[in-house]
Amino acid sequence: MKETYPSDITHSCSPGTRMCHSRSCPMKARMGAKQLLVAFAVLLLSVQLGSCGSDNSSTEGRPFDPSQPVKLTEFYPDSGVYQTKVILRGTNFGTDPSAIRVYFNAKQAAVIGSTGDELYVQAPRLPGDTCVISVAVGSDSVTYPKTFLYHKTVTVSTIAGNGVTGGQLTGGQLSGTIIAPRYLCVDKDGNIFVSSRGTGDESGSYGFCRIDEANDEMDIITTENCNAPCADPTTGVISVPTETASGSFITMDPAEFWSPRHRDFRWPSNYSDIPANGYKHCMVVNPEDGYIYTRYYYGDVVKINPKTYEVTKIAKTSIGDSYGLTFNPKHPGILFISMWNNGGAFANSICAINLHDSIPTLVRLSSVNTAGGHRDGRIEKSQFRCPAQIFCDNDGNMYVADCDNHCIRRISPDGMVETVLGIPGTRGWKDGGKDEALFNNPRGIGVAKDGTVYVGDLGNGRVRKMTIN
Repeated sequence: MKETYPSDITHSCSPGTRMCHSRSCPMKARMGAKQLLVAFAVLLLSVQLGSCGSDNSSTEGRPFDPSQPVKLTEFYPDSGVYQTKVILRGTNFGTDPSAIRVYFNAKQAAVIGSTGDELYVQAPRLPGDTCVISVAVGSDSVTYPKTFLYHKTVTVSTIAGNGVTGGQLTGGQLSGTIIAPRYLCVDKDGNIFVSSRGTGDESGSYGFCRIDEANDEMDIITTENCNAPCADPTTGVISVPTETASGSFITMDPAEFWSPRHRDFRWPSNYSDIPANGYKHCMVVNPEDGYIYTRYYYGDVVKINPKTYEVTKIAKTSIGDSYGLTFNPKHPGILFISMWNNGGAFANSICAINLHDSIPTLVRLSSVNTAGGHRDGRIEKSQFRCPAQIFCDNDGNMYVADCDNHCIRRISPDGMVETVLGIPGTRGWKDGGKDEALFNNPRGIGVAKDGTVYVGDLGNGRVRKMTIN
């Protein structure tokens, strides 16, 4: 457990404070006044930054002096959301923003400018509810005595699909598309790729699509039956497992406008017990070695060379379906696996394999309750019901499409589980915030570089977009 979730990784945002959206709320009025004050301060600071020039004779604009300590006095505002503009005051910051490091807890903030006595920074994404702000310049690191209160907001909106389920897959303008979004992934350029397949065997719903959100269109790449795709974070190549043969999969290269290329694994001559059927439901690229990883229903975990397609066996696990694989960028040597309800002793759970072990073994991380349920908290106490696709963001937060609980869960880097959106056990379709959003058997999860989470809401026939601040 400690190897999977080290204690030295700062917990992301825990459930708690949400901003009030009532127009009559006095807190909102006070925050509006604060925001106006900060905006004026930012304007003043930008004028100062522009007028400093090369004259370092005054206190303002003086470069960092390593023989003198960095001192902190105050900052404002004392609360805000992602990218809130914050002014930090003190002395001996220096005037080179690239040499100044500011942290809200363990999350580094963007330093926009410095006069030497004032810093202009932006609050980072999900640093935690209560943030200690620290400033590091050279070998000096100091911390403000008071804390910054971070407000987390989560909303979901529909970006594709008109709600028709079981119909013929149809592309075009996003609001008019018909799609059964079972799985998805997001590439480095923000393209959203979706494997469409209805809840039954509706062959008309089969296909693989690319959603271009900026241009409001969806293209159908192929009408084949595809499983959970993955995007190579470096090359942008999309790999999609299929079930037509034990080693069958499809690759799509952006340099070829994502034209589908059918591939086959190259099994070593001494490979024993090749899976009899192609029951592999998901793929993921390991950022550590660049290989593609997949797992079969029969329990075989293998990696594939993306250039030669040669197979290397990693582990043999128990039988059962898994519809989600992911790597945590903070710990790329650990493969996380979501196990469906037919996984025996691992049913309805989040599991992991440490690839650096001499004999990699599947370990159950969530509760030993194999019947499934819903419980937040420490991961070893948490419960899931048919967890499907999973994916980690750049900060190590793992998002889970908790299918039969009809909600989206998040596992923080230090192993805390929370329900991000959706009402556990209640299916429906409704966009909005934490107290109102509803899903219907969500199975797909993809995360963009900026942290935006996309959901394949299968039961609603819609692709949803979660904005998390």
